[in-house]
Amino acid sequence: MTIPSIHVLECASPRQVVTLDPVRNPYTDLDDISQPENEVVADAEISATDSESEQSVKEEEENICETAYVANENEVLGTAGEVVAELQDEQKSLIWFLLKQVRPGMDLSKVVLPTFILEPRSFLEKLADSYYHADLLSKAVLEDDAFTRMKGVVKWYLSGFYKKPQGLKKPYNPLLGETFRCYWQHPNGSRTFYLAEQISHHPPISGFYVTNRQDGFTISSTIIAKSKFYGNSTSAVLDGTAVLTMLPRGEDYTMTIPYAHCKGIVMGTLSMELGGKVNIICEKTGYHTELEFKLKPFLGGSDQMNQVVGRIKLGKETLANICGYWDGQIIMTDKRTGQETVLFNPTPEVRRERLKKYTVPIDHQSEWESQKLWLAVTQAINRDDQVAATEAKTALEEAQRERAKERKLNNQEWIPKYFLQDIITGNWVYRHADIRPWDPRNDVVQFEHDYIVRTKTRHKTPIMRTGSIVSADPQSQVQERQHEFKNLLK
Repeated sequence: MTIPSIHVLECASPRQVVTLDPVRNPYTDLDDISQPENEVVADAEISATDSESEQSVKEEEENICETAYVANENEVLGTAGEVVAELQDEQKSLIWFLLKQVRPGMDLSKVVLPTFILEPRSFLEKLADSYYHADLLSKAVLEDDAFTRMKGVVKWYLSGFYKKPQGLKKPYNPLLGETFRCYWQHPNGSRTFYLAEQISHHPPISGFYVTNRQDGFTISSTIIAKSKFYGNSTSAVLDGTAVLTMLPRGEDYTMTIPYAHCKGIVMGTLSMELGGKVNIICEKTGYHTELEFKLKPFLGGSDQMNQVVGRIKLGKETLANICGYWDGQIIMTDKRTGQETVLFNPTPEVRRERLKKYTVPIDHQSEWESQKLWLAVTQAINRDDQVAATEAKTALEEAQRERAKERKLNNQEWIPKYFLQDIITGNWVYRHADIRPWDPRNDVVQFEHDYIVRTKTRHKTPIMRTGSIVSADPQSQVQERQHEFKNLLK
Protein backbone atom coordinates (compact mmCIF):
# COMPACT_ATOMS: atom_id res chain seq x y z
CA MET A 1 0.00 0.00 0.00
CA THR A 2 1.35 3.41 -0.92
CA ILE A 3 1.17 5.97 1.85
CA PRO A 4 0.86 9.54 0.45
CA SER A 5 3.64 12.01 1.10
CA ILE A 6 2.54 14.56 3.68
CA HIS A 7 4.65 17.42 4.95
CA VAL A 8 3.91 17.81 8.66
CA LEU A 9 4.72 21.01 10.51
CA GLU A 10 4.57 21.63 14.23
CA CYS A 11 2.64 24.86 14.80
CA ALA A 12 4.58 27.67 16.43
CA SER A 13 1.56 28.98 18.33
CA PRO A 14 -1.55 27.09 19.41
CA ARG A 15 -4.84 27.92 17.77
CA GLN A 16 -7.88 28.86 19.82
CA VAL A 17 -10.29 25.95 20.17
CA VAL A 18 -13.72 26.69 18.76
CA THR A 19 -16.40 25.32 21.08
CA LEU A 20 -19.47 26.18 19.03
CA ASP A 21 -19.31 23.24 16.65
CA PRO A 22 -22.63 21.58 15.80
CA VAL A 23 -23.44 18.63 18.04
CA ARG A 24 -23.10 15.44 16.02
CA ASN A 25 -25.68 13.14 17.54
CA PRO A 26 -27.56 10.20 16.00
CA TYR A 27 -30.15 12.63 14.65
CA THR A 28 -27.69 14.91 12.91
CA ASP A 29 -26.87 14.31 9.24
CA LEU A 30 -23.15 14.87 8.81
CA ASP A 31 -23.65 15.74 5.16
CA ASP A 32 -25.66 18.80 6.22
CA ILE A 33 -22.79 20.16 8.30
CA SER A 34 -19.92 22.21 6.91
CA GLN A 35 -16.63 20.81 8.15
CA PRO A 36 -14.03 23.57 8.47
CA GLU A 37 -11.91 21.31 10.69
CA ASN A 38 -11.15 19.18 7.65
CA GLU A 39 -10.76 22.25 5.44
CA VAL A 40 -13.68 20.87 3.43
CA VAL A 41 -17.11 22.42 3.04
CA ALA A 42 -19.98 20.44 1.54
CA ASP A 43 -21.05 21.97 -1.77
CA ALA A 44 -23.85 21.34 -4.20
CA GLU A 45 -21.67 20.16 -7.04
CA ILE A 46 -18.23 18.75 -7.78
CA SER A 47 -15.56 20.59 -9.75
CA ALA A 48 -15.86 19.43 -13.32
CA THR A 49 -12.83 20.68 -15.19
CA ASP A 50 -9.54 18.83 -15.42
CA SER A 51 -7.63 21.86 -14.21
CA GLU A 52 -9.77 22.08 -11.08
CA SER A 53 -9.28 18.36 -10.44
CA GLU A 54 -5.51 18.65 -10.82
CA GLN A 55 -5.48 21.60 -8.45
CA SER A 56 -7.50 19.61 -5.91
CA VAL A 57 -5.04 16.71 -6.00
CA LYS A 58 -2.24 19.14 -5.16
CA GLU A 59 -3.93 19.69 -1.79
CA GLU A 60 -2.40 16.34 -0.83
CA GLU A 61 1.06 17.88 -0.88
CA GLU A 62 0.18 20.91 1.25
CA ASN A 63 1.62 21.25 4.71
CA ILE A 64 -0.53 20.35 7.70
CA CYS A 65 -0.22 21.75 11.20
CA GLU A 66 0.12 18.86 13.65
CA THR A 67 1.01 18.33 17.30
CA ALA A 68 4.52 17.00 17.89
CA TYR A 69 4.63 13.51 19.44
CA VAL A 70 7.48 11.26 20.57
CA ALA A 71 7.60 7.49 21.06
CA ASN A 72 7.03 6.16 24.57
CA GLU A 73 10.07 4.04 25.36
CA ASN A 74 9.73 3.32 29.09
CA GLU A 75 6.73 1.03 29.14
CA VAL A 76 5.98 -0.99 32.28
CA LEU A 77 4.35 -4.41 31.93
CA GLY A 78 3.30 -6.44 34.94
CA THR A 79 3.71 -10.21 35.15
CA ALA A 80 0.95 -12.81 35.03
CA GLY A 81 -0.60 -13.96 38.28
CA GLU A 82 -1.68 -12.29 41.49
CA VAL A 83 -0.95 -8.58 41.90
CA VAL A 84 0.36 -8.13 45.45
CA ALA A 85 2.18 -5.52 47.51
CA GLU A 86 3.89 -5.69 50.90
CA LEU A 87 3.30 -2.60 53.02
CA GLN A 88 5.52 -1.55 55.90
CA ASP A 89 3.92 -1.39 59.36
CA GLU A 90 4.10 2.41 59.30
CA GLN A 91 2.29 2.52 55.96
CA LYS A 92 -0.42 0.11 57.15
CA SER A 93 -0.92 2.23 60.27
CA LEU A 94 -1.44 5.33 58.14
CA ILE A 95 -3.99 3.58 55.91
CA TRP A 96 -5.78 2.24 58.99
CA PHE A 97 -5.89 5.77 60.48
CA LEU A 98 -7.49 7.08 57.28
CA LEU A 99 -9.96 4.23 56.91
CA LYS A 100 -11.19 4.56 60.51
CA GLN A 101 -12.82 7.77 59.28
CA VAL A 102 -15.09 5.94 56.82
CA ARG A 103 -17.84 3.35 57.15
CA PRO A 104 -18.31 0.07 55.23
CA GLY A 105 -20.10 0.76 51.96
CA MET A 106 -19.00 4.41 51.90
CA ASP A 107 -17.68 6.05 48.72
CA LEU A 108 -13.92 6.67 49.00
CA SER A 109 -13.69 9.32 46.26
CA LYS A 110 -13.33 12.12 48.83
CA VAL A 111 -10.74 10.32 50.98
CA VAL A 112 -7.20 11.66 50.50
CA LEU A 113 -4.95 8.61 50.10
CA PRO A 114 -1.19 8.58 50.88
CA THR A 115 1.20 8.95 47.96
CA PHE A 116 3.05 5.66 48.58
CA ILE A 117 0.11 3.74 47.07
CA LEU A 118 -0.03 5.93 43.95
CA GLU A 119 0.97 4.82 40.47
CA PRO A 120 2.84 7.80 38.97
CA ARG A 121 0.37 8.58 36.20
CA SER A 122 -3.17 9.90 35.87
CA PHE A 123 -6.33 7.80 35.60
CA LEU A 124 -6.91 9.47 32.20
CA GLU A 125 -3.69 7.91 30.94
CA LYS A 126 -4.46 4.53 32.53
CA LEU A 127 -7.75 4.39 30.59
CA ALA A 128 -5.64 4.30 27.41
CA ASP A 129 -4.11 0.91 28.28
CA SER A 130 -6.73 -0.91 26.19
CA TYR A 131 -5.40 0.26 22.81
CA TYR A 132 -1.93 -1.25 22.48
CA HIS A 133 -3.56 -3.92 20.32
CA ALA A 134 -5.96 -1.62 18.46
CA ASP A 135 -4.83 -3.28 15.22
CA LEU A 136 -7.08 -6.19 16.25
CA LEU A 137 -10.01 -3.83 15.68
CA SER A 138 -8.59 -2.87 12.29
CA LYS A 139 -8.73 -6.55 11.33
CA ALA A 140 -12.19 -7.10 12.85
CA VAL A 141 -13.71 -4.33 10.71
CA LEU A 142 -12.55 -6.16 7.57
CA GLU A 143 -14.31 -9.43 8.41
CA ASP A 144 -17.40 -10.10 6.28
CA ASP A 145 -18.94 -12.50 8.82
CA ALA A 146 -20.74 -10.86 11.78
CA PHE A 147 -19.79 -13.70 14.16
CA THR A 148 -16.12 -13.32 13.24
CA ARG A 149 -16.35 -9.56 13.78
CA MET A 150 -17.74 -10.12 17.27
CA LYS A 151 -14.91 -12.58 18.02
CA GLY A 152 -12.44 -9.93 16.87
CA VAL A 153 -13.99 -7.33 19.16
CA VAL A 154 -13.87 -9.72 22.14
CA LYS A 155 -10.24 -10.58 21.37
CA TRP A 156 -9.32 -6.89 21.35
CA TYR A 157 -11.33 -6.24 24.53
CA LEU A 158 -9.51 -8.98 26.45
CA SER A 159 -6.11 -7.84 25.13
CA GLY A 160 -6.33 -4.69 27.25
CA PHE A 161 -6.02 -6.22 30.71
CA TYR A 162 -2.62 -7.93 30.93
CA LYS A 163 -0.79 -4.58 31.13
CA LYS A 164 -0.78 -3.80 34.84
CA PRO A 165 1.49 -1.93 37.25
CA GLN A 166 4.32 -3.70 39.03
CA GLY A 167 2.92 -3.94 42.52
CA LEU A 168 -0.39 -2.60 43.74
CA LYS A 169 -0.79 1.03 42.79
CA LYS A 170 -3.63 3.49 42.18
CA PRO A 171 -3.39 6.23 39.51
CA TYR A 172 -3.92 9.90 40.33
CA ASN A 173 -7.50 11.14 40.53
CA PRO A 174 -7.70 13.58 37.58
CA LEU A 175 -8.31 17.24 38.36
CA LEU A 176 -11.29 19.01 36.82
CA GLY A 177 -10.33 20.16 33.31
CA GLU A 178 -7.31 17.85 33.12
CA THR A 179 -6.63 16.34 29.68
CA PHE A 180 -4.52 13.61 28.11
CA ARG A 181 -3.78 12.65 24.49
CA CYS A 182 -1.70 10.07 22.68
CA TYR A 183 -1.76 7.84 19.63
CA TRP A 184 -0.60 4.40 18.48
CA GLN A 185 1.12 3.81 15.15
CA HIS A 186 -0.25 0.89 13.09
CA PRO A 187 1.83 -1.23 10.67
CA ASN A 188 -0.23 0.05 7.73
CA GLY A 189 0.61 3.69 8.50
CA SER A 190 -2.69 4.60 10.15
CA ARG A 191 -2.89 5.98 13.68
CA THR A 192 -5.33 5.43 16.53
CA PHE A 193 -5.80 8.69 18.45
CA TYR A 194 -6.92 8.85 22.09
CA LEU A 195 -8.19 12.07 23.70
CA ALA A 196 -9.50 12.31 27.27
CA GLU A 197 -10.79 15.03 29.57
CA GLN A 198 -11.91 15.13 33.21
CA ILE A 199 -15.45 16.43 32.85
CA SER A 200 -16.56 16.55 36.49
CA HIS A 201 -14.87 16.27 39.89
CA HIS A 202 -17.89 15.39 42.08
CA PRO A 203 -18.96 12.95 40.84
CA PRO A 204 -15.66 12.06 39.11
CA ILE A 205 -16.59 11.75 35.43
CA SER A 206 -14.03 11.09 32.68
CA GLY A 207 -14.76 11.21 28.97
CA PHE A 208 -12.58 9.84 26.21
CA TYR A 209 -12.70 9.43 22.46
CA VAL A 210 -10.70 7.05 20.27
CA THR A 211 -10.58 7.40 16.50
CA ASN A 212 -8.96 5.67 13.54
CA ARG A 213 -11.17 6.57 10.59
CA GLN A 214 -8.67 5.13 8.12
CA ASP A 215 -9.07 1.67 9.67
CA GLY A 216 -12.80 2.15 10.19
CA PHE A 217 -13.51 2.54 13.91
CA THR A 218 -14.16 5.03 16.70
CA ILE A 219 -14.84 4.57 20.42
CA SER A 220 -16.69 6.97 22.71
CA SER A 221 -16.95 6.54 26.46
CA THR A 222 -18.17 8.23 29.63
CA ILE A 223 -16.82 6.76 32.88
CA ILE A 224 -17.90 7.54 36.45
CA ALA A 225 -15.29 6.27 38.93
CA LYS A 226 -16.65 4.99 42.24
CA SER A 227 -14.86 3.37 45.18
CA LYS A 228 -16.49 1.38 47.96
CA PHE A 229 -14.97 0.39 51.30
CA TYR A 230 -15.80 -2.97 52.91
CA GLY A 231 -13.55 -3.09 55.97
CA ASN A 232 -10.53 -5.08 54.81
CA SER A 233 -11.20 -4.55 51.10
CA THR A 234 -12.28 -1.94 48.58
CA SER A 235 -13.75 -2.06 45.09
CA ALA A 236 -13.07 0.49 42.35
CA VAL A 237 -16.09 0.49 40.04
CA LEU A 238 -15.98 2.10 36.60
CA ASP A 239 -19.64 2.86 35.99
CA GLY A 240 -20.50 3.62 32.38
CA THR A 241 -20.14 2.23 28.88
CA ALA A 242 -17.87 2.45 25.87
CA VAL A 243 -19.37 2.37 22.38
CA LEU A 244 -17.23 1.00 19.56
CA THR A 245 -18.48 2.00 16.11
CA MET A 246 -17.40 0.18 12.95
CA LEU A 247 -17.79 3.08 10.53
CA PRO A 248 -18.11 1.33 7.13
CA ARG A 249 -20.61 -1.16 8.58
CA GLY A 250 -22.72 1.15 10.73
CA GLU A 251 -22.42 -1.22 13.71
CA ASP A 252 -22.21 -0.15 17.36
CA TYR A 253 -20.75 -2.46 20.01
CA THR A 254 -21.74 -1.31 23.50
CA MET A 255 -19.55 -2.65 26.31
CA THR A 256 -19.13 -2.34 30.07
CA ILE A 257 -16.02 -2.61 32.28
CA PRO A 258 -15.11 -4.96 35.19
CA TYR A 259 -14.36 -3.58 38.63
CA ALA A 260 -11.04 -3.77 40.51
CA HIS A 261 -11.18 -5.46 43.92
CA CYS A 262 -8.43 -4.81 46.46
CA LYS A 263 -8.20 -6.86 49.66
CA GLY A 264 -5.79 -7.18 52.56
CA ILE A 265 -5.84 -3.47 53.37
CA VAL A 266 -5.54 -3.99 57.11
CA MET A 267 -4.95 -7.72 57.56
CA GLY A 268 -3.24 -10.17 55.23
CA THR A 269 -1.40 -9.54 51.97
CA LEU A 270 -2.52 -6.56 49.91
CA SER A 271 -3.71 -7.87 46.53
CA MET A 272 -5.82 -6.82 43.54
CA GLU A 273 -8.15 -8.71 41.17
CA LEU A 274 -10.73 -7.90 38.52
CA GLY A 275 -14.33 -8.95 39.07
CA GLY A 276 -17.84 -8.57 37.74
CA LYS A 277 -19.94 -9.31 34.67
CA VAL A 278 -19.38 -7.58 31.33
CA ASN A 279 -21.61 -7.39 28.27
CA ILE A 280 -20.60 -6.59 24.69
CA ILE A 281 -23.72 -6.05 22.58
CA CYS A 282 -24.23 -5.32 18.88
CA GLU A 283 -27.92 -4.64 18.35
CA LYS A 284 -27.62 -4.43 14.57
CA THR A 285 -26.29 -7.98 14.14
CA GLY A 286 -27.94 -9.52 17.21
CA TYR A 287 -24.64 -10.87 18.59
CA HIS A 288 -24.04 -10.59 22.32
CA THR A 289 -21.03 -11.56 24.43
CA GLU A 290 -21.23 -12.22 28.16
CA LEU A 291 -18.01 -12.25 30.20
CA GLU A 292 -17.46 -12.84 33.90
CA PHE A 293 -14.25 -11.85 35.67
CA LYS A 294 -14.09 -14.17 38.67
CA LEU A 295 -12.63 -13.30 42.06
CA LYS A 296 -10.47 -15.94 43.68
CA PRO A 297 -12.44 -18.02 46.23
CA PHE A 298 -11.33 -17.72 49.86
CA LEU A 299 -9.82 -21.23 49.80
CA GLY A 300 -8.92 -21.20 46.11
CA GLY A 301 -5.49 -21.96 44.69
CA SER A 302 -3.35 -20.03 42.23
CA ASP A 303 -5.11 -21.75 39.31
CA GLN A 304 -8.28 -19.88 40.30
CA MET A 305 -6.64 -16.46 40.18
CA ASN A 306 -7.58 -13.96 37.42
CA GLN A 307 -10.08 -16.28 35.74
CA VAL A 308 -12.44 -15.08 33.02
CA VAL A 309 -15.27 -17.10 31.47
CA GLY A 310 -17.95 -16.22 28.97
CA ARG A 311 -19.93 -17.02 25.86
CA ILE A 312 -20.87 -15.48 22.54
CA LYS A 313 -24.57 -15.67 21.71
CA LEU A 314 -26.85 -14.97 18.77
CA GLY A 315 -30.23 -14.34 20.29
CA LYS A 316 -30.65 -17.11 22.88
CA GLU A 317 -28.29 -19.55 21.14
CA THR A 318 -24.75 -19.93 22.50
CA LEU A 319 -22.26 -20.19 19.62
CA ALA A 320 -18.98 -20.26 21.54
CA ASN A 321 -17.68 -20.55 25.10
CA ILE A 322 -14.73 -18.62 26.50
CA CYS A 323 -12.46 -19.70 29.36
CA GLY A 324 -9.03 -18.66 30.58
CA TYR A 325 -7.13 -15.95 32.42
CA TRP A 326 -7.44 -12.24 31.68
CA ASP A 327 -3.67 -11.84 32.11
CA GLY A 328 -2.81 -15.08 30.28
CA GLN A 329 -4.13 -17.57 27.74
CA ILE A 330 -7.82 -17.45 26.81
CA ILE A 331 -9.45 -20.35 24.94
CA MET A 332 -12.58 -20.20 22.77
CA THR A 333 -14.59 -23.38 22.13
CA ASP A 334 -17.00 -23.60 19.19
CA LYS A 335 -20.27 -24.91 20.64
CA ARG A 336 -21.27 -26.75 17.45
CA THR A 337 -17.98 -28.45 16.57
CA GLY A 338 -16.23 -28.57 19.94
CA GLN A 339 -13.08 -27.15 18.34
CA GLU A 340 -10.83 -25.16 20.67
CA THR A 341 -8.77 -22.18 19.51
CA VAL A 342 -6.60 -19.69 21.35
CA LEU A 343 -8.54 -16.43 21.36
CA PHE A 344 -5.72 -14.42 22.95
CA ASN A 345 -2.46 -15.13 24.75
CA PRO A 346 0.04 -12.38 25.71
CA THR A 347 3.12 -14.40 24.77
CA PRO A 348 6.51 -12.66 24.51
CA GLU A 349 5.96 -12.42 20.75
CA VAL A 350 2.53 -10.81 21.20
CA ARG A 351 3.99 -8.34 23.69
CA ARG A 352 6.72 -7.40 21.21
CA GLU A 353 4.06 -6.75 18.57
CA ARG A 354 2.25 -4.20 20.73
CA LEU A 355 1.66 -0.97 18.87
CA LYS A 356 4.07 1.83 19.70
CA LYS A 357 2.50 4.54 21.83
CA TYR A 358 3.32 8.20 21.15
CA THR A 359 2.79 11.06 23.59
CA VAL A 360 3.38 14.81 23.53
CA PRO A 361 6.74 15.87 25.06
CA ILE A 362 6.37 17.50 28.48
CA ASP A 363 7.78 20.83 27.29
CA HIS A 364 5.15 20.93 24.51
CA GLN A 365 2.21 20.17 26.80
CA SER A 366 -0.19 22.74 28.19
CA GLU A 367 -0.38 23.23 31.95
CA TRP A 368 -3.59 21.16 32.12
CA GLU A 369 -2.24 18.04 30.42
CA SER A 370 -1.86 15.09 32.78
CA GLN A 371 1.88 14.47 32.61
CA LYS A 372 2.80 18.15 33.00
CA LEU A 373 0.11 18.87 35.59
CA TRP A 374 1.30 16.04 37.87
CA LEU A 375 5.01 16.34 37.01
CA ALA A 376 6.19 17.43 40.47
CA VAL A 377 4.26 14.59 42.12
CA THR A 378 5.56 12.03 39.61
CA GLN A 379 9.18 13.15 40.00
CA ALA A 380 8.93 12.96 43.79
CA ILE A 381 7.39 9.46 43.71
CA ASN A 382 10.05 8.24 41.27
CA ARG A 383 12.83 9.38 43.60
CA ASP A 384 10.92 7.90 46.58
CA ASP A 385 10.45 11.28 48.27
CA GLN A 386 7.01 10.81 49.82
CA VAL A 387 7.14 14.13 51.68
CA ALA A 388 7.68 16.14 48.48
CA ALA A 389 5.08 14.02 46.65
CA THR A 390 2.48 14.70 49.34
CA GLU A 391 3.25 18.44 49.34
CA ALA A 392 2.95 18.69 45.55
CA LYS A 393 -0.24 16.62 45.48
CA THR A 394 -1.79 18.68 48.29
CA ALA A 395 -0.96 21.93 46.48
CA LEU A 396 -2.77 20.73 43.34
CA GLU A 397 -5.83 19.61 45.28
CA GLU A 398 -6.00 22.81 47.36
CA ALA A 399 -5.81 24.92 44.20
CA GLN A 400 -8.68 22.87 42.75
CA ARG A 401 -10.81 23.51 45.83
CA GLU A 402 -10.09 27.26 45.63
CA ARG A 403 -11.16 27.35 41.98
CA ALA A 404 -14.37 25.54 42.89
CA LYS A 405 -15.11 28.09 45.64
CA GLU A 406 -14.50 30.95 43.23
CA ARG A 407 -16.88 29.49 40.64
CA LYS A 408 -19.53 29.01 43.31
CA LEU A 409 -19.18 32.62 44.51
CA ASN A 410 -19.49 33.88 40.93
CA ASN A 411 -22.35 31.47 40.15
CA GLN A 412 -20.32 29.96 37.30
CA GLU A 413 -20.86 26.50 35.88
CA TRP A 414 -17.88 24.44 34.70
CA ILE A 415 -18.01 23.78 30.94
CA PRO A 416 -15.75 21.02 29.53
CA LYS A 417 -13.56 22.13 26.66
CA TYR A 418 -13.62 19.11 24.35
CA PHE A 419 -16.79 17.19 25.26
CA LEU A 420 -20.51 17.95 25.06
CA GLN A 421 -23.33 16.16 26.88
CA ASP A 422 -25.88 14.30 24.80
CA ILE A 423 -29.24 15.52 26.14
CA ILE A 424 -30.88 12.18 25.30
CA THR A 425 -28.43 9.63 26.73
CA GLY A 426 -26.65 11.85 29.25
CA ASN A 427 -23.31 10.61 27.93
CA TRP A 428 -20.50 12.98 27.03
CA VAL A 429 -19.40 13.03 23.39
CA TYR A 430 -16.29 14.50 21.77
CA ARG A 431 -17.10 17.90 20.23
CA HIS A 432 -15.17 17.26 17.03
CA ALA A 433 -16.17 13.65 16.34
CA ASP A 434 -16.09 12.64 12.66
CA ILE A 435 -17.96 9.39 12.09
CA ARG A 436 -17.93 9.33 8.29
CA PRO A 437 -16.54 6.15 6.73
CA TRP A 438 -13.05 6.67 5.29
CA ASP A 439 -13.04 7.60 1.61
CA PRO A 440 -9.68 6.47 0.12
CA ARG A 441 -10.31 8.57 -2.99
CA ASN A 442 -10.51 11.77 -0.98
CA ASP A 443 -9.20 11.24 2.57
CA VAL A 444 -5.42 11.29 2.94
CA VAL A 445 -4.46 11.21 6.62
CA GLN A 446 -5.82 11.88 10.10
CA PHE A 447 -3.88 14.28 12.29
CA GLU A 448 -4.34 16.07 15.61
CA HIS A 449 -3.71 19.63 16.75
CA ASP A 450 -4.99 21.34 19.91
CA TYR A 451 -7.00 18.21 20.78
CA ILE A 452 -8.92 18.39 17.49
CA VAL A 453 -8.54 15.39 15.20
CA ARG A 454 -8.90 16.39 11.57
CA THR A 455 -8.64 14.64 8.22
CA LYS A 456 -6.46 15.93 5.41
CA THR A 457 -8.33 15.60 2.11
CA ARG A 458 -7.29 15.75 -1.53
CA HIS A 459 -10.25 17.82 -2.71
CA LYS A 460 -11.64 21.08 -1.45
CA THR A 461 -15.06 19.91 -2.59
CA PRO A 462 -15.85 16.39 -1.34
CA ILE A 463 -17.49 13.66 -3.34
CA MET A 464 -21.19 13.86 -2.49
CA ARG A 465 -22.42 11.21 -0.10
CA THR A 466 -25.84 9.85 0.79
CA GLY A 467 -27.82 11.41 3.61
CA SER A 468 -26.50 8.90 6.12
CA ILE A 469 -23.47 8.42 8.31
CA VAL A 470 -22.93 5.16 6.42
CA SER A 471 -21.76 5.40 2.81
CA ALA A 472 -23.97 4.31 -0.06
CA ASP A 473 -21.79 1.25 -0.62
CA PRO A 474 -19.93 0.41 2.61
CA GLN A 475 -19.06 -3.06 1.33
CA SER A 476 -16.95 -1.59 -1.47
CA GLN A 477 -14.92 0.36 1.11
CA VAL A 478 -14.40 -2.77 3.19
CA GLN A 479 -13.19 -4.62 0.10
CA GLU A 480 -10.69 -1.84 -0.65
CA ARG A 481 -9.35 -2.05 2.93
CA GLN A 482 -9.17 -5.86 2.69
CA HIS A 483 -7.11 -5.53 -0.50
CA GLU A 484 -4.75 -3.03 1.18
CA PHE A 485 -4.34 -5.31 4.20
CA LYS A 486 -3.49 -8.32 2.03
CA ASN A 487 -0.87 -6.28 0.15
CA LEU A 488 0.62 -5.23 3.48
CA LEU A 489 1.11 -8.87 4.46
CA LYS A 490 2.94 -9.76 1.23
